[in-house]
Amino acid sequence: MRTRQIKEVLCLLCLTLGTVAMAQSQTPSVLDRVQNVDNPELGELIQVAMENKSKLHSLDQIETMELIRKVTVSYTQIKLFDKQIAEISRKIEASTGPAEIRYELTLAKTELEAKLMTEVANLRELMGIIPRHAFEKQPTRSLNTWLVLNVIDERIYVLETLKPFRDWWAALRWNSAGLLSAKETLDYTRERLNNKNNLPIRIDIYHASDMRSAAEELRSKIVSLAEEANAQMEAEVHTELSTWVGSGVSTFFIRQGTISTLYPGGKQITRPDGGSKPIVTGVVEPNDLDQHIKWRLTMPKNVPLKFRIEYDETSTALAMQTADKVRAVAKDLGISELVDVERALVDSVPESAFLGRWQAITKGDIQTIDIQPAGVCVFGKSPGSKIRGGTNVPGKWFLTPKEIFMDIKDRRSVGYYVYRGHLDTEGNLAVDRGEVLPQGNFGSDRLYLMVFKKVY
Repeated sequence: MRTRQIKEVLCLLCLTLGTVAMAQSQTPSVLDRVQNVDNPELGELIQVAMENKSKLHSLDQIETMELIRKVTVSYTQIKLFDKQIAEISRKIEASTGPAEIRYELTLAKTELEAKLMTEVANLRELMGIIPRHAFEKQPTRSLNTWLVLNVIDERIYVLETLKPFRDWWAALRWNSAGLLSAKETLDYTRERLNNKNNLPIRIDIYHASDMRSAAEELRSKIVSLAEEANAQMEAEVHTELSTWVGSGVSTFFIRQGTISTLYPGGKQITRPDGGSKPIVTGVVEPNDLDQHIKWRLTMPKNVPLKFRIEYDETSTALAMQTADKVRAVAKDLGISELVDVERALVDSVPESAFLGRWQAITKGDIQTIDIQPAGVCVFGKSPGSKIRGGTNVPGKWFLTPKEIFMDIKDRRSVGYYVYRGHLDTEGNLAVDRGEVLPQGNFGSDRLYLMVFKKVY
């Protein structure tokens, strides 16, 4: 009974479609229809199919004709299914008959929809097309909006990435929207999603390990907002654990009235104001101090953050000014609650105590370190050392009140090492190595320590 009724419905639809086709006026000749494709949609399908197939191998005439035939047949079948489904839908909406007939019509529609999906899949394979899908990864350069949401507690630190968008973090800049509640964050995001000029959009949600569930809940709600705005095909939303950040402390060193700081990987960092002069490891120019602070506080995942200001006695006033500047920038960004400042007065070691040639008295991959004036140093490698370069590797150094940092561009597969030295109780130079992390702190490799004795 059910199969017979379905067939009757389909036959009725076919007769209806045939009557419509016969009623069309000015039907082109058969030769015209063979020689030309006047349907723009079908023409585009054939063109795309030929272009994609020719990328794999050149098509001969037989293959080309077969491809055109298959695309045309598949296209015709899909359009037929579309019309049949539309007609059944119209009949279902207008139906006032028995529930059984309505049920049979619904079943017929479902079967046609399944056949339609199968034929679309066949045409997709035939044309060599990988379909887009909801919430897929968006190409960085195609984005119009890139939001960063740092889940702190019940609040979210919201950042908006500034154009131009790039895949390299050191070249990016961010504007702060402040510390928002979950509701305010969703309202902020909804506004972006509902404006088509903001699409495509990428939304990164960062969280600490104990905030994973809150981050996932936020993502779920943002996905719902995107679906409500019909933006799911142009939105990328994902969560990520905040790693490769640091200890939660960012240090400014002030020695004899000069401020210096550290940046990861020997990188030149794009200034938050977009200026042409990058900010780098080493001396901080007084007029650029706010740029260094702002970068620390807008770099995703960096906050909450404590600024530690290590200074010698001659730099007390500057240390206080630096602390005030940190607080002012944090307030301007709307995240004062996430930023702390501490000042630490330390005994200063004179530069002359570090200058000279140092000979290793412990085993390691460095035999000698020659620390020269004007920020120049040379490392003499031990046999079998994994440090790249020749026997003698040049580098640069700068002093903090009590330590020396030396950079010989020691790039490894596991990271970028910087060397830190201090004078021990016997006057020897104790050197460890480690990575500088985005928060601006030195992550020491605790298994690495060498001791050097000054030879002249």
